[in-house]
Amino acid sequence: MNKKKVPAIIIFLVCVTIPILTLSLFPTPCGYGLCLLVYYPIIFLIGGIGAWTYYKFSDKIKFSKTTFLLIILLLDFALLTYFYPKGEYFPTNQIRIARQVSSNYYNLQPVDIFKATEERNFLMITALYHKFNLPTETYSVRYCFIDTNGSCDTIHKEFNYFIYDKMVVTNNSDFHYDLDLKEGSFTFTDTVGNQDFTFKVGYPDFGKYRKDFTNSSSDLSDKGERITGLVKDIETLRVIVDETQPKFEYGFTRLFEKYLSLTK
Repeated sequence: MNKKKVPAIIIFLVCVTIPILTLSLFPTPCGYGLCLLVYYPIIFLIGGIGAWTYYKFSDKIKFSKTTFLLIILLLDFALLTYFYPKGEYFPTNQIRIARQVSSNYYNLQPVDIFKATEERNFLMITALYHKFNLPTETYSVRYCFIDTNGSCDTIHKEFNYFIYDKMVVTNNSDFHYDLDLKEGSFTFTDTVGNQDFTFKVGYPDFGKYRKDFTNSSSDLSDKGERITGLVKDIETLRVIVDETQPKFEYGFTRLFEKYLSLTK
């Protein structure tokens, strides 16, 4: 094989393999991975140009071929980094967040799952699930008033809760609740303005009482898909409860979880 072909092939493989492995470790920050339609061709284009440059000009340079090879690799790496999709999942951002979460690990409390979910801080969520035996599901509650057009765009109040070790954990101390594990229900009462109301959902079967609600989930059969959201209109007040599964795993969160197991 031509001695120029081996380094050229190495340049191409390095330029293609490292970005693809990095993308497999960190999720893409752009919605639905659409940026990959642009970035993947760039990966192969940069790798191909780098390999062609070495193959075409390595015999014409007046300095070390090894130095030339390193220059091409460094330039390709700089270009690949420049075009890499930016955002919260960019590798350096993820490593920085992992350090912050790790340093604050012993101060984490179960209720922090709500803030972590809202901020899409999946590394903090990973640490919380590692530290505590948190349930898979958490719940968000929103109140809004129905306007004359029937829309409910302005949120009047919202809070979160989950059930942990037969107890309710919430970031709202203003409502009263009753957890009946025998019946399989969770009921909370609250007051909005001068209006008192009671809201009852199933636990752990969230959609157990779906026929009591005013949204389309009440039309599903007993063998229908899993209910993850319930809506009830109480006069002009609409109460919405959504079930969420906050833990989102990807390559780096799994590595981070292993790191926590070794160090904490």
